[in-house]
Amino acid sequence: MKTTSNATPVSPRRIMCLAGPLLAMAALVFTTQPAQADEHVPFRAAFTTEFGSVVIPPIAHIAVIGEGNATHLGKATAVTTDQAVNLITGQTSATYTFTSANGDTVVLEMEFQTTFLPSGVTFEGTYSVTEGTGRFAGATGSGTLIGSAAFTGPNNGVGSFTVAGTISSPGSLK
Repeated sequence: MKTTSNATPVSPRRIMCLAGPLLAMAALVFTTQPAQADEHVPFRAAFTTEFGSVVIPPIAHIAVIGEGNATHLGKATAVTTDQAVNLITGQTSATYTFTSANGDTVVLEMEFQTTFLPSGVTFEGTYSVTEGTGRFAGATGSGTLIGSAAFTGPNNGVGSFTVAGTISSPGSLK
């Protein structure tokens, strides 16, 4: 039995024209990629703090300043002027800026639950890295936080907190 084919023969020149672009695409697929900005590394920080508060029921508005150390930042400060604690539910939110000795910053949005004690509070929750400057420009990350605070006066006190999670530093990859 004889079969017939309607296929058109492909010339060697046409094969060579297609081979170049195919090899280039294969090279792109199989080459090692440089470190990506979204690669995360461990991030930890611990701060001792002082705070002042103004209560406009049912919210306590708190300003905090602290000193401590953070991985990838070294000695650093932690500052917030927008911590808000619902005195009925304990729900708390804040935006903290960590600043290194050279001025690079990391900004963390925090959400946590505050537990009220006779002489102070404890708190724990989560954070998300939302921005940064210097080598942390465009940084992302997330993790957990835990801390406590004690009142030293009717509207002020001292405390401490730690964060543990991950961070990227895409600005350092430039």
